[in-house]
Amino acid sequence: MQAGRYRVDDAIATFCLGDVLVHTWDLARATGLDETLDADEVHRLFTGMEPIDELLRSSGHYGPRVDVAADADEQTKLIAFTGRRP
Repeated sequence: MQAGRYRVDDAIATFCLGDVLVHTWDLARATGLDETLDADEVHRLFTGMEPIDELLRSSGHYGPRVDVAADADEQTKLIAFTGRRP
């Protein structure tokens, strides 16, 4: 499976900035700070990652998705998508 073709700015937004967003959550969690991420960025990242789920997992960058309630908020779903326990 391939990620497809992206414009440079879209590729950076999808593959690089998302990493920074998720690691922001990691650092907040580790230090006991507010873990709330920007909702628009969470939405953009989550909706961009879901269609390439298999590619992301096969790359070794993410572990298995963690199960969360179907009615969980989008940030919780994103964090679980990346293999983290919200």
